[in-house]
Amino acid sequence: MGSFISFVPTPFEDIDNFFKLAPVSAKDVVYDLGSGDGRLVLAALDMGAGRAVGVELDPTLIHRAQLRARQNGVEDRVQFLHADVMDVDLSPATVVLCYLITAASNALKPKFEAELKPGTRVVMESFPVHGWKPVETRGEYKVFYLYCMPPEPSGPEDQPRLGEEYFNYGYEY
Repeated sequence: MGSFISFVPTPFEDIDNFFKLAPVSAKDVVYDLGSGDGRLVLAALDMGAGRAVGVELDPTLIHRAQLRARQNGVEDRVQFLHADVMDVDLSPATVVLCYLITAASNALKPKFEAELKPGTRVVMESFPVHGWKPVETRGEYKVFYLYCMPPEPSGPEDQPRLGEEYFNYGYEY
């Protein structure tokens, strides 16, 4: 999956949108796929998640995230995996956070359907999962999509209009 992803961090001012759609508690295990510098993983712990796991390909970003976790005193509740998301078992997750392009979401869709337990919440930033109907959306200039496993299939009326999936950058890269 590495060829789909480049480091484009979620702006700090947008982080709350994930947790307004999927509030977390001490019972939650949050996975951030493409965790970058760990900002969503650490925010999940700040919001009350019991544990959080970041999956990232870039070892420099993992080191930065681990340092931030240590500075925040949460290294016992967090794990950063240097791995491709396609090679990680997602079954322990109760919440999955993603800021991945459409091609990556489409590649992950069968993995989510096979590995995530019923009731697991998936929040996608900017790029919806085609074929799934979101339970809720949030945002105007940037849309966040909440799905609950197993997701309800979407009909043609729920599909983005041509070009809608590219609104953030003007193109899909």
